[in-house]
Amino acid sequence: DFSLADYDYLPVSSEVRELFQHVKRYAPKTIEIEHKLQPFIPDFIPAVGDIDAFLKEEWWLVPRPDGRPDPLGLLVLDEPSTKQSDPAVLSLWLRENSRQHNVAQQVKVKSLENAEKNPRAIESWIESISELHRCKPPATVHYSRPMPDIESLMQEWSPEFEELLGKVRCPS
Repeated sequence: DFSLADYDYLPVSSEVRELFQHVKRYAPKTIEIEHKLQPFIPDFIPAVGDIDAFLKEEWWLVPRPDGRPDPLGLLVLDEPSTKQSDPAVLSLWLRENSRQHNVAQQVKVKSLENAEKNPRAIESWIESISELHRCKPPATVHYSRPMPDIESLMQEWSPEFEELLGKVRCPS
């Protein structure tokens, strides 16, 4: 709490004393901000690298009995990492969900070395793209003119038009 009596003894000018009066008169307004908490499950959970890649003891301090270097934890993991998202597929998901199809941006492209020796990666890619297409909403068409009434479209054809249809050969 501000009290002017605490500052009466200070050797200040009259302008500063007047400033203290303004401080005393000031009363802050309490503004209640409305908020709404809504639980949600995110569509994409970011994955940050391998979980246990470099957390091992330093392999050169504990040598193997045969004297060979042990790259465990540096080159070879001793446990499987979590399932990582493919950056190319994730980019396609994000582009599809944001509806930014014509934006000029770099698109990530997936490539495999020795693809014939890695059919599991190809099957995984096909499955992830199939999942992307399954979740895609159907295409919508925006007409420039309003569509005719369904009742007018369902009217019977005139006998002359039906006779003409009988004479004309339709392509098959």
